[in-house]
Amino acid sequence: MGFILTLGVNDLERCEFFYRHILGFRAESFRPTTKGAESLIIRENNANIVMRPATNLRASHPAAFEHLERTPLGAGVSLDFRVKNLRLIARNIKKHMLPTLYELEDEQHSRREIWLYDPSGYLVTLCQEGTDT
Repeated sequence: MGFILTLGVNDLERCEFFYRHILGFRAESFRPTTKGAESLIIRENNANIVMRPATNLRASHPAAFEHLERTPLGAGVSLDFRVKNLRLIARNIKKHMLPTLYELEDEQHSRREIWLYDPSGYLVTLCQEGTDT
């Protein structure tokens, strides 16, 4: 089974920079239709995260997205990713002076995590498990 998650974002360029250059994900720009606004997609295994400008989502689907004005983007959403090289990502986060919420290390279970917010306010949890944490 494949999974697609569509998120509204405030600034597509900042999100692309964050996910591609800071986190090192394969983020691709695309246009869903010839008249559609540029979007961003992150593909991992059978999951796809599609990021579209929130203003376009509101305009295209007003009934479905009318609640976006009532709560900030990202409220109650956590994007959890397993990554292979958390040390490299941690260096990128520090290089760009991004604030982190938590940096957790569980030596007993060989697990390390970093929690931070993306440019639109979505909570991102990065986890690496194994002996190379």
